[in-house]
Amino acid sequence: MATLGANAILPTMNSTTRTVTSVTIGALVAAGLATSHLDGPWGMIPGGRFHGEGRACTHESLTAFGDSREIEIEVRPQRPRSMTTWSVRVDGALFIPADFLTPWKRWPYQVIDAPNVRLRSNGTILECRAKRVSDAPRIEKLRRAIARKYDLQPDSRAGRVEVWWFKIVPRTEEG
Repeated sequence: MATLGANAILPTMNSTTRTVTSVTIGALVAAGLATSHLDGPWGMIPGGRFHGEGRACTHESLTAFGDSREIEIEVRPQRPRSMTTWSVRVDGALFIPADFLTPWKRWPYQVIDAPNVRLRSNGTILECRAKRVSDAPRIEKLRRAIARKYDLQPDSRAGRVEVWWFKIVPRTEEG
C-alpha cells in the first residue's frame, strides 16, 4: 500500500514551500489536539470541556454574564468544545452572537443540533440552553446593542456579515 507524502499531496510547490506548509499544517493539528484537552478555550483558540461543576442557569445568574466583555461557551455536550465569544443583554435577556467572519465556524450548527450549552465568566459555569433568534426586528435591535457595547461601525465588515443570534435561557425553558 502506497503512502501519500508531502510530495504527492503538494506536488506543485517547491521543496521549501512544501516544508513550510507541512510544518504549519502539523503545528495547527498539534495545537488543535492540545487545546481540545485544555480547561476551555485559550484566548481565541477553541478548547475542550470546562473543568469544574456548573450550576443551574437562572435569569438572575445570567445578569453578570451580559456585563462581561467576553464569555466562554461550551457546546456539543457529547464531545465538548469551547470558544470565547461576545454577549449582550437586551430587554433583560442574554444573547450571544455567532458571526460568520470565518467560513469554518462550526459551533453555531452544533448548538442547533444540541442546544444545551455551558457558559463561563469569571470562573462561574452555568448550564443553560441556547435558542436561535429568527425575529428580524429583534435581530436589528441586537445588532444595534452589540455595536454600542463593542464600538462597532455599522458600515464595517463586521456590520455587514451574517450573524446568528442565540438567546440564553435556563434549560427548563424553551426560550
